[in-house]
Amino acid sequence: MNLPKADIKPTKNQLNLLRLGWFIVFLNFILVAIFYIDLPNKIPSHFNFKGEINGYGSKDSIWTFPVLTLIIYFLLNLVIKKVKPSNMNYPVNVSERNAPKLYKMSLQMLVYLSLAISIMLTPILIEIITQAFEVNLGFNFTIITALIVAFVTIAPLYYIFKMYEIPK
Repeated sequence: MNLPKADIKPTKNQLNLLRLGWFIVFLNFILVAIFYIDLPNKIPSHFNFKGEINGYGSKDSIWTFPVLTLIIYFLLNLVIKKVKPSNMNYPVNVSERNAPKLYKMSLQMLVYLSLAISIMLTPILIEIITQAFEVNLGFNFTIITALIVAFVTIAPLYYIFKMYEIPK
C-alpha cells in the first residue's frame, strides 16, 4: 500500500527530548563507571515485585544496563530520523487529508517512547548500586521502572485511539 508522502521532521522540542535521552544514556555509563571499582564481586541482578533481591550476578553484569539502553536508544533514534512516516503502519486509513496529522502523531509517539526507554533502566541501575552497597534509601526504585514500563505499554494505545479521532 502506498501511503501519501509528507516531509515530517522532528520539531525543536522533539529534538531536545531526543538530546535529553542521549544525556540519560550517557549518564548511565557515567553512573556505572563511578561506582564500578568499589562494587562487590557479586551484585544484585534481579528483584521481585516487592523490591526484594532474588538473584545475583557478577559485578561485570552491571554494564549490561547502559549497553542495552544505548543499543535500544540508538535504534529508536535511527527509526525516528531515517524511516519516513509513510513507510510505517497505521491503525486507520491514511489519506492525503489526514496524513500530516497522523505522521506528526506517530513521530511524537516515537520520541516519547524513546525517551521513556532511555530512562527505563536507570532506576534499576540505581537500585542495584544501592543494594550492592547495602544502602537503604527508604524507597524502592523498581517501582519507578514498573511505572515507566506501564507508560511504554499504554502510550501507544493512547496514540492509536487518538489516531481514530483524526478526520479521514
